Amino acid sequence: MKILLIKPRWFVKGGVYRPLENIKFTPISLGILAALSGGHEVTVADGDWDPIPYHGDFDLVGITVSTFTSEQAYDIADRFRAKGAKVVMGGPHPSLLPEECLAHSDAVVVGEAEYVWGMVLADARAGSLKKIYNGGRPVDMDDVPEPRRDLLNDNSWMASVQATRGCPNKCLYCYLPEVPWHIYRKRDINRVYEEIKSVKQKVVFFVDDNLFADPAYAMALFEKLTPLKKIYSLQAPTTIGRDPVIVEKMAASGCFHVQMGFQTANPDSLKWAAIDHNNIAEYKKTVALLHRHKILVTGFLMLGFDTDGRDIFERTVRMAREIELDDANLYILTPYPGTKIYEQFRREGRLLEGKGRHNFGWANAVFKPKNMTPEELEAGVQSAIQELSGYFRNKLPLRFAERFTWIFRHPRMMLAMAAGGFAKRDISRPITQEPVPH
Repeated sequence: MKILLIKPRWFVKGGVYRPLENIKFTPISLGILAALSGGHEVTVADGDWDPIPYHGDFDLVGITVSTFTSEQAYDIADRFRAKGAKVVMGGPHPSLLPEECLAHSDAVVVGEAEYVWGMVLADARAGSLKKIYNGGRPVDMDDVPEPRRDLLNDNSWMASVQATRGCPNKCLYCYLPEVPWHIYRKRDINRVYEEIKSVKQKVVFFVDDNLFADPAYAMALFEKLTPLKKIYSLQAPTTIGRDPVIVEKMAASGCFHVQMGFQTANPDSLKWAAIDHNNIAEYKKTVALLHRHKILVTGFLMLGFDTDGRDIFERTVRMAREIELDDANLYILTPYPGTKIYEQFRREGRLLEGKGRHNFGWANAVFKPKNMTPEELEAGVQSAIQELSGYFRNKLPLRFAERFTWIFRHPRMMLAMAAGGFAKRDISRPITQEPVPH
Protein backbone atom coordinates (compact mmCIF):
# COMPACT_ATOMS: atom_id res chain seq x y z
CA MET A 1 0.00 0.00 0.00
CA LYS A 2 0.96 3.64 -0.40
CA ILE A 3 0.71 5.18 3.07
CA LEU A 4 0.77 8.86 4.01
CA LEU A 5 1.34 9.84 7.66
CA ILE A 6 0.44 13.43 8.58
CA LYS A 7 0.92 15.75 11.51
CA PRO A 8 -1.29 18.83 10.93
CA ARG A 9 0.27 22.18 11.59
CA TRP A 10 0.77 23.02 15.28
CA PHE A 11 2.59 26.31 15.44
CA VAL A 12 1.49 29.86 14.78
CA LYS A 13 4.11 32.24 13.45
CA GLY A 14 4.29 35.05 15.97
CA GLY A 15 2.06 33.11 18.34
CA VAL A 16 2.46 31.73 21.81
CA TYR A 17 5.14 29.13 21.03
CA ARG A 18 7.98 31.62 20.98
CA PRO A 19 11.06 29.38 20.44
CA LEU A 20 9.56 26.81 18.12
CA GLU A 21 9.48 28.60 14.80
CA ASN A 22 13.24 28.24 14.43
CA ILE A 23 13.62 24.74 15.83
CA LYS A 24 12.26 21.76 13.98
CA PHE A 25 10.80 19.14 16.34
CA THR A 26 10.41 16.15 14.09
CA PRO A 27 7.26 14.04 14.71
CA ILE A 28 8.99 10.86 15.83
CA SER A 29 5.64 9.21 16.57
CA LEU A 30 5.03 9.15 12.82
CA GLY A 31 8.58 7.91 12.26
CA ILE A 32 7.81 5.03 14.65
CA LEU A 33 4.63 4.15 12.71
CA ALA A 34 6.68 4.27 9.50
CA ALA A 35 9.14 1.82 11.06
CA LEU A 36 6.19 -0.48 11.83
CA SER A 37 4.98 -0.29 8.23
CA GLY A 38 7.48 -2.60 6.60
CA GLY A 39 6.59 -3.74 3.10
CA HIS A 40 4.64 -0.58 2.33
CA GLU A 41 5.59 2.69 0.62
CA VAL A 42 5.44 5.37 3.31
CA THR A 43 5.49 9.17 3.07
CA VAL A 44 5.54 11.44 6.14
CA ALA A 45 4.32 15.06 6.08
CA ASP A 46 4.90 17.40 9.03
CA GLY A 47 2.39 20.22 8.57
CA ASP A 48 4.70 22.67 10.31
CA TRP A 49 7.37 22.29 7.65
CA ASP A 50 6.01 20.30 4.73
CA PRO A 51 3.10 20.89 2.33
CA ILE A 52 0.39 18.25 2.57
CA PRO A 53 0.67 16.19 -0.67
CA TYR A 54 -2.99 16.33 -1.69
CA HIS A 55 -1.99 15.55 -5.27
CA GLY A 56 -0.68 12.10 -4.36
CA ASP A 57 -2.63 8.87 -4.62
CA PHE A 58 -2.52 7.07 -1.29
CA ASP A 59 -4.30 3.93 -0.14
CA LEU A 60 -4.14 4.79 3.54
CA VAL A 61 -3.71 8.13 5.32
CA GLY A 62 -2.82 8.22 9.03
CA ILE A 63 -3.28 11.51 10.90
CA THR A 64 -2.11 12.28 14.44
CA VAL A 65 -4.63 14.65 16.01
CA SER A 66 -4.61 17.00 18.99
CA THR A 67 -7.67 19.00 20.04
CA PHE A 68 -6.35 22.24 18.55
CA THR A 69 -5.54 20.56 15.21
CA SER A 70 -8.75 18.54 14.99
CA GLU A 71 -10.53 20.89 12.56
CA GLN A 72 -7.47 20.89 10.32
CA ALA A 73 -7.31 17.11 10.57
CA TYR A 74 -10.97 16.73 9.63
CA ASP A 75 -10.50 18.94 6.59
CA ILE A 76 -7.41 16.99 5.53
CA ALA A 77 -9.21 13.68 6.10
CA ASP A 78 -12.27 14.75 4.11
CA ARG A 79 -10.12 15.72 1.14
CA PHE A 80 -8.29 12.40 1.05
CA ARG A 81 -11.44 10.35 1.62
CA ALA A 82 -13.07 12.17 -1.30
CA LYS A 83 -10.22 10.80 -3.44
CA GLY A 84 -10.86 7.27 -2.23
CA ALA A 85 -8.18 6.89 0.44
CA LYS A 86 -8.95 5.27 3.78
CA VAL A 87 -8.17 7.49 6.77
CA VAL A 88 -7.07 6.39 10.25
CA MET A 89 -6.73 8.86 13.13
CA GLY A 90 -4.76 8.51 16.35
CA GLY A 91 -3.26 10.64 19.11
CA PRO A 92 -4.74 12.51 22.10
CA HIS A 93 -7.95 13.79 20.52
CA PRO A 94 -9.11 10.51 18.94
CA SER A 95 -8.29 8.73 22.21
CA LEU A 96 -10.51 11.18 24.11
CA LEU A 97 -13.29 11.51 21.51
CA PRO A 98 -13.15 8.53 19.11
CA GLU A 99 -16.78 8.79 17.97
CA GLU A 100 -16.37 12.42 16.90
CA CYS A 101 -13.29 11.50 14.85
CA LEU A 102 -15.10 8.64 13.14
CA ALA A 103 -17.32 11.21 11.41
CA HIS A 104 -14.24 12.12 9.35
CA SER A 105 -12.26 8.88 9.30
CA ASP A 106 -12.64 5.19 8.56
CA ALA A 107 -10.94 4.03 11.76
CA VAL A 108 -9.54 5.38 15.01
CA VAL A 109 -6.70 4.08 17.18
CA VAL A 110 -7.49 4.63 20.86
CA GLY A 111 -4.31 4.63 22.93
CA GLU A 112 -0.83 3.78 21.69
CA ALA A 113 -0.57 2.34 18.19
CA GLU A 114 2.48 0.08 18.40
CA TYR A 115 0.61 -3.14 19.24
CA VAL A 116 -2.28 -2.62 16.78
CA TRP A 117 -0.71 -0.86 13.80
CA GLY A 118 0.10 -4.14 12.07
CA MET A 119 -3.56 -5.15 12.42
CA VAL A 120 -4.68 -1.79 11.00
CA LEU A 121 -2.46 -2.28 7.95
CA ALA A 122 -3.61 -5.86 7.41
CA ASP A 123 -7.28 -4.88 7.67
CA ALA A 124 -6.82 -1.86 5.40
CA ARG A 125 -5.19 -4.04 2.74
CA ALA A 126 -8.02 -6.56 3.05
CA GLY A 127 -10.64 -3.81 2.84
CA SER A 128 -12.01 -4.68 6.28
CA LEU A 129 -11.03 -1.83 8.57
CA LYS A 130 -12.72 -1.85 11.96
CA LYS A 131 -14.05 1.39 13.38
CA ILE A 132 -11.95 1.38 16.56
CA TYR A 133 -8.61 -0.25 17.36
CA ASN A 134 -7.88 -0.25 21.05
CA GLY A 135 -4.16 -0.08 21.79
CA GLY A 136 -4.67 -2.30 24.83
CA ARG A 137 -1.96 -2.58 27.46
CA PRO A 138 0.67 0.16 27.74
CA VAL A 139 3.46 -0.40 25.28
CA ASP A 140 6.72 -1.78 26.65
CA MET A 141 9.21 0.91 25.68
CA ASP A 142 11.65 -1.74 24.50
CA ASP A 143 9.06 -2.82 21.92
CA VAL A 144 9.15 0.66 20.35
CA PRO A 145 11.31 0.67 17.21
CA GLU A 146 13.62 3.52 16.34
CA PRO A 147 11.79 6.03 14.12
CA ARG A 148 12.41 6.00 10.35
CA ARG A 149 14.35 9.26 10.40
CA ASP A 150 15.09 8.86 6.71
CA LEU A 151 11.39 9.55 6.05
CA LEU A 152 11.20 12.57 8.36
CA ASN A 153 12.09 16.07 7.29
CA ASP A 154 15.10 15.70 9.54
CA ASN A 155 17.47 18.37 8.21
CA SER A 156 17.27 20.27 11.48
CA TRP A 157 20.22 20.99 13.75
CA MET A 158 18.25 19.40 16.61
CA ALA A 159 17.02 15.78 16.76
CA SER A 160 14.01 14.63 18.78
CA VAL A 161 14.41 11.46 20.88
CA GLN A 162 12.36 9.69 23.55
CA ALA A 163 13.54 7.72 26.59
CA THR A 164 10.32 7.46 28.62
CA ARG A 165 6.57 7.85 28.30
CA GLY A 166 3.95 8.86 30.83
CA CYS A 167 3.94 10.85 34.04
CA PRO A 168 2.80 9.95 37.59
CA ASN A 169 1.45 13.45 38.32
CA LYS A 170 -2.32 14.13 38.14
CA CYS A 171 -2.46 17.84 37.32
CA LEU A 172 -6.05 18.90 36.67
CA TYR A 173 -5.32 20.89 33.50
CA CYS A 174 -3.37 18.08 31.77
CA TYR A 175 -4.95 15.60 29.37
CA LEU A 176 -2.27 12.99 30.02
CA PRO A 177 -3.85 11.37 33.15
CA GLU A 178 -6.94 10.67 31.02
CA VAL A 179 -5.34 8.82 28.10
CA PRO A 180 -4.15 5.19 28.17
CA TRP A 181 -0.46 6.04 27.84
CA HIS A 182 -0.21 8.06 31.07
CA ILE A 183 1.55 5.20 32.89
CA TYR A 184 5.24 5.90 33.36
CA ARG A 185 7.57 3.57 31.43
CA LYS A 186 11.27 3.56 30.66
CA ARG A 187 13.30 2.48 27.68
CA ASP A 188 16.48 0.48 28.05
CA ILE A 189 19.27 3.00 28.61
CA ASN A 190 21.62 1.26 26.19
CA ARG A 191 19.03 1.59 23.41
CA VAL A 192 18.58 5.29 24.13
CA TYR A 193 22.34 5.71 24.09
CA GLU A 194 22.71 3.91 20.75
CA GLU A 195 19.94 5.95 19.12
CA ILE A 196 21.38 9.27 20.28
CA LYS A 197 24.83 8.14 19.19
CA SER A 198 23.47 7.31 15.73
CA VAL A 199 21.68 10.61 14.99
CA LYS A 200 23.67 13.05 12.92
CA GLN A 201 22.72 16.07 15.00
CA LYS A 202 24.92 17.25 17.85
CA VAL A 203 21.93 18.77 19.65
CA VAL A 204 19.09 16.61 20.99
CA PHE A 205 15.66 17.31 22.49
CA PHE A 206 13.97 14.73 24.72
CA VAL A 207 10.23 14.76 24.01
CA ASP A 208 9.53 12.88 27.27
CA ASP A 209 6.70 14.21 29.45
CA ASN A 210 8.64 13.55 32.65
CA LEU A 211 11.99 11.84 32.28
CA PHE A 212 12.63 12.37 36.01
CA ALA A 213 9.76 10.29 37.42
CA ASP A 214 12.41 7.70 38.28
CA PRO A 215 15.41 9.77 39.41
CA ALA A 216 17.71 6.73 39.51
CA TYR A 217 16.90 6.00 35.84
CA ALA A 218 17.48 9.63 34.88
CA MET A 219 20.78 9.67 36.73
CA ALA A 220 21.97 6.45 35.05
CA LEU A 221 20.92 7.75 31.62
CA PHE A 222 22.84 10.99 32.09
CA GLU A 223 25.95 9.08 33.15
CA LYS A 224 25.66 6.88 30.06
CA LEU A 225 25.27 9.86 27.71
CA THR A 226 28.23 11.85 29.04
CA PRO A 227 30.92 10.33 26.75
CA LEU A 228 28.88 11.18 23.63
CA LYS A 229 29.68 14.90 24.05
CA LYS A 230 26.30 15.88 22.64
CA ILE A 231 24.20 18.62 24.17
CA TYR A 232 20.51 18.40 24.91
CA SER A 233 17.34 20.08 26.12
CA LEU A 234 14.46 18.45 27.96
CA GLN A 235 11.36 19.04 30.04
CA ALA A 236 12.05 18.89 33.76
CA PRO A 237 9.89 19.15 36.88
CA THR A 238 10.66 21.75 39.52
CA THR A 239 11.50 18.93 41.93
CA ILE A 240 14.95 18.45 40.40
CA GLY A 241 16.00 21.53 42.34
CA ARG A 242 15.87 19.38 45.48
CA ASP A 243 18.59 17.10 44.09
CA PRO A 244 21.87 18.93 43.34
CA VAL A 245 23.53 15.66 42.32
CA ILE A 246 21.11 14.98 39.48
CA VAL A 247 21.50 18.56 38.21
CA GLU A 248 25.27 18.15 38.31
CA LYS A 249 25.02 14.96 36.25
CA MET A 250 22.63 16.65 33.79
CA ALA A 251 25.13 19.42 33.18
CA ALA A 252 28.06 17.02 32.91
CA SER A 253 26.21 14.95 30.31
CA GLY A 254 25.44 17.95 28.08
CA CYS A 255 22.15 19.43 29.30
CA PHE A 256 22.12 23.09 28.29
CA HIS A 257 18.41 23.93 28.64
CA VAL A 258 15.30 22.84 30.52
CA GLN A 259 11.64 23.60 29.97
CA MET A 260 10.23 23.70 33.48
CA GLY A 261 6.59 23.67 34.55
CA PHE A 262 6.43 26.28 37.31
CA GLN A 263 2.78 26.66 36.23
CA THR A 264 1.72 29.53 38.50
CA ALA A 265 2.78 32.28 40.87
CA ASN A 266 -0.33 31.63 42.94
CA PRO A 267 -0.08 28.97 45.69
CA ASP A 268 -3.87 28.65 45.76
CA SER A 269 -3.78 27.68 42.08
CA LEU A 270 -1.24 24.95 42.79
CA LYS A 271 -3.81 23.42 45.16
CA TRP A 272 -6.78 23.99 42.84
CA ALA A 273 -5.03 22.31 39.91
CA ALA A 274 -3.55 19.49 42.03
CA ILE A 275 0.02 20.48 41.12
CA ASP A 276 1.15 18.81 44.31
CA HIS A 277 4.82 18.45 43.41
CA ASN A 278 5.48 22.20 43.05
CA ASN A 279 6.52 24.58 45.83
CA ILE A 280 6.71 28.24 44.82
CA ALA A 281 9.12 29.01 47.67
CA GLU A 282 11.67 26.71 46.00
CA TYR A 283 11.52 28.20 42.48
CA LYS A 284 14.28 30.79 42.85
CA LYS A 285 16.66 28.31 44.44
CA THR A 286 15.97 25.79 41.66
CA VAL A 287 16.70 28.27 38.87
CA ALA A 288 19.85 29.44 40.65
CA LEU A 289 21.08 25.84 40.92
CA LEU A 290 20.54 25.28 37.19
CA HIS A 291 22.24 28.57 36.35
CA ARG A 292 25.29 27.58 38.38
CA HIS A 293 25.65 24.73 35.90
CA LYS A 294 25.07 27.05 32.90
CA ILE A 295 21.68 25.45 32.16
CA LEU A 296 19.13 27.85 30.67
CA VAL A 297 15.62 27.79 32.12
CA THR A 298 12.42 28.41 30.17
CA GLY A 299 9.47 28.61 32.53
CA PHE A 300 6.02 27.35 31.58
CA LEU A 301 3.29 29.32 33.31
CA MET A 302 -0.47 28.93 33.06
CA LEU A 303 -3.10 31.55 33.84
CA GLY A 304 -6.86 31.46 34.27
CA PHE A 305 -7.26 29.04 37.16
CA ASP A 306 -10.40 29.48 39.25
CA THR A 307 -8.21 30.80 42.06
CA ASP A 308 -6.55 33.46 39.85
CA GLY A 309 -7.70 37.05 40.27
CA ARG A 310 -6.99 40.05 38.04
CA ASP A 311 -3.66 40.50 39.81
CA ILE A 312 -2.29 37.20 38.49
CA PHE A 313 -0.70 38.86 35.45
CA GLU A 314 1.39 41.27 37.51
CA ARG A 315 2.22 38.49 39.99
CA THR A 316 3.38 36.24 37.15
CA VAL A 317 5.65 38.88 35.62
CA ARG A 318 7.08 39.74 39.02
CA MET A 319 7.81 36.12 39.84
CA ALA A 320 9.44 35.42 36.45
CA ARG A 321 11.80 38.32 37.12
CA GLU A 322 12.45 37.43 40.75
CA ILE A 323 13.38 33.83 40.05
CA GLU A 324 15.44 35.03 37.05
CA LEU A 325 13.97 32.91 34.27
CA ASP A 326 15.76 33.08 30.92
CA ASP A 327 12.52 32.81 28.98
CA ALA A 328 8.89 32.01 29.67
CA ASN A 329 5.93 30.62 27.78
CA LEU A 330 2.62 31.90 29.14
CA TYR A 331 -0.47 29.83 28.50
CA ILE A 332 -4.18 30.10 29.14
CA LEU A 333 -5.86 27.22 30.96
CA THR A 334 -7.52 25.15 28.22
CA PRO A 335 -9.97 22.32 28.98
CA TYR A 336 -9.73 19.65 26.29
CA PRO A 337 -13.07 18.09 25.30
CA GLY A 338 -13.30 14.63 26.79
CA THR A 339 -11.44 15.52 30.00
CA LYS A 340 -12.76 15.91 33.55
CA ILE A 341 -12.12 19.64 33.70
CA TYR A 342 -14.01 20.15 30.43
CA GLU A 343 -16.99 18.26 31.85
CA GLN A 344 -16.79 20.32 35.04
CA PHE A 345 -16.89 23.59 33.10
CA ARG A 346 -19.69 22.23 30.93
CA ARG A 347 -21.79 21.36 33.99
CA GLU A 348 -21.14 24.83 35.38
CA GLY A 349 -22.22 26.45 32.10
CA ARG A 350 -18.83 28.08 31.66
CA LEU A 351 -17.76 26.83 28.23
CA LEU A 352 -17.79 29.46 25.49
CA GLU A 353 -19.96 28.08 22.73
CA GLY A 354 -18.87 28.50 19.13
CA LYS A 355 -15.16 28.60 19.80
CA GLY A 356 -13.36 26.81 16.96
CA ARG A 357 -10.93 24.08 17.92
CA HIS A 358 -7.99 26.19 16.76
CA ASN A 359 -8.68 28.22 19.91
CA PHE A 360 -7.74 25.21 22.07
CA GLY A 361 -3.99 25.74 21.56
CA TRP A 362 -3.47 27.24 25.04
CA ALA A 363 -3.44 30.84 23.77
CA ASN A 364 -7.14 31.71 23.93
CA ALA A 365 -9.88 31.69 26.55
CA VAL A 366 -12.43 29.02 25.67
CA PHE A 367 -14.30 29.20 28.99
CA LYS A 368 -15.53 31.83 31.44
CA PRO A 369 -12.88 32.34 34.14
CA LYS A 370 -14.16 32.65 37.69
CA ASN A 371 -12.70 36.03 38.59
CA MET A 372 -12.43 37.90 35.30
CA THR A 373 -13.91 37.94 31.83
CA PRO A 374 -12.47 35.84 28.97
CA GLU A 375 -11.41 39.09 27.28
CA GLU A 376 -9.59 40.23 30.41
CA LEU A 377 -7.79 36.89 30.62
CA GLU A 378 -6.56 37.06 27.03
CA ALA A 379 -5.57 40.73 27.29
CA GLY A 380 -3.79 40.12 30.58
CA VAL A 381 -1.75 37.25 29.17
CA GLN A 382 -0.86 39.26 26.05
CA SER A 383 0.25 42.19 28.21
CA ALA A 384 2.35 39.94 30.46
CA ILE A 385 4.01 38.36 27.41
CA GLN A 386 4.93 41.77 26.03
CA GLU A 387 6.32 42.96 29.35
CA LEU A 388 8.41 39.84 29.83
CA SER A 389 9.65 39.87 26.23
CA GLY A 390 11.51 43.13 26.85
CA TYR A 391 12.99 41.74 30.06
CA PHE A 392 14.25 38.59 28.36
CA ARG A 393 15.63 40.52 25.38
CA ASN A 394 17.75 42.62 27.71
CA LYS A 395 19.20 39.45 29.25
CA LEU A 396 20.23 37.93 25.91
CA PRO A 397 23.77 39.40 25.69
CA LEU A 398 24.63 38.10 29.16
CA ARG A 399 23.21 34.67 28.37
CA PHE A 400 25.33 34.48 25.22
CA ALA A 401 28.46 35.66 27.02
CA GLU A 402 28.07 33.10 29.81
CA ARG A 403 27.70 30.28 27.30
CA PHE A 404 30.18 31.39 24.68
CA THR A 405 31.78 27.97 24.24
CA TRP A 406 28.72 25.98 23.22
CA ILE A 407 27.16 28.87 21.32
CA PHE A 408 30.39 29.11 19.31
CA ARG A 409 30.05 25.37 18.55
CA HIS A 410 26.33 25.67 17.72
CA PRO A 411 25.72 29.06 16.05
CA ARG A 412 22.26 27.98 14.83
CA MET A 413 21.23 27.83 18.46
CA MET A 414 22.29 31.43 19.01
CA LEU A 415 20.28 32.47 15.96
CA ALA A 416 17.22 30.59 17.25
CA MET A 417 17.52 32.19 20.68
CA ALA A 418 17.96 35.65 19.20
CA ALA A 419 15.07 35.21 16.77
CA GLY A 420 12.81 34.00 19.60
CA GLY A 421 13.88 36.87 21.80
CA PHE A 422 13.14 39.63 19.32
CA ALA A 423 10.02 38.23 17.65
CA LYS A 424 6.74 39.95 18.50
CA ARG A 425 4.08 37.73 20.02
CA ASP A 426 0.36 37.93 19.38
CA ILE A 427 -1.67 35.19 21.04
CA SER A 428 -4.73 36.02 18.95
CA ARG A 429 -3.14 34.71 15.74
CA PRO A 430 -4.94 31.59 14.47
CA ILE A 431 -3.38 28.36 13.24
CA THR A 432 -3.45 28.05 9.45
CA GLN A 433 -2.64 25.06 7.29
CA GLU A 434 0.26 26.67 5.48
CA PRO A 435 3.65 25.42 6.73
CA VAL A 436 6.09 27.89 8.29
CA PRO A 437 8.35 29.38 5.58
CA HIS A 438 11.96 28.26 5.98
